[in-house]
Amino acid sequence: MKRHGEQNHYELMEISPGASPLEIRRAYKKIFDLYQDDSIASYSFFSERERREILARLEEAYLTLIDAESRAAYDRGLMERGLLEEEKQYHDKTKDPVPIYDFKKVHAGAQGPLKRQEEMKRRAAQNPVIQSILAQDRIAGADLRRIRMEMDVPIEEVAAKTNVRMEMLRAIEEEHYDLFLPRVYMIGFLRSYARYLHLDENIAVGGYFKRVEERKQV
Repeated sequence: MKRHGEQNHYELMEISPGASPLEIRRAYKKIFDLYQDDSIASYSFFSERERREILARLEEAYLTLIDAESRAAYDRGLMERGLLEEEKQYHDKTKDPVPIYDFKKVHAGAQGPLKRQEEMKRRAAQNPVIQSILAQDRIAGADLRRIRMEMDVPIEEVAAKTNVRMEMLRAIEEEHYDLFLPRVYMIGFLRSYARYLHLDENIAVGGYFKRVEERKQV
């Protein structure tokens, strides 16, 4: 078995090169949960340095494979090195022509925006992990990312729906304070983030900035 540092993105995420975007998101959540801060398995087999390196590689793999253009470029690199056969690449079937008689059937099964929002609201209110995080006095960036993953919402979706740049959302989740804009803007970004995920805005913003102030004093 290859070591983590020798694995390509597909091997690291334990998916096939033909995996769909949904399968990539599910694999990312599964492995992220395995190596996160409170994972017993993580602390049993890996040092803190190794765990953080794995999470960093996992994030890199996810961001590369979830974007169609970067994934295509990555796949080309694997094929040039003889590590991937062209016929095993992912093929987006949604771009194939849809017969006119199948059009209504295809769209009838799709989850509409309203149903999607109702499902997100239900998860936010009923998921015990999310409720446990929101009950904390301080909320870390990793906590926000955990909530987002529990709700199965990719960061690209949050960026698109809130008009907050993805780089800023990552800075919030990874607590890169050096990239922060003035506090008034960050509060607005956090409120938009929390609102889209159907979280209590005051709890999310208040808990996060308590964490920020605490970390700055260290």
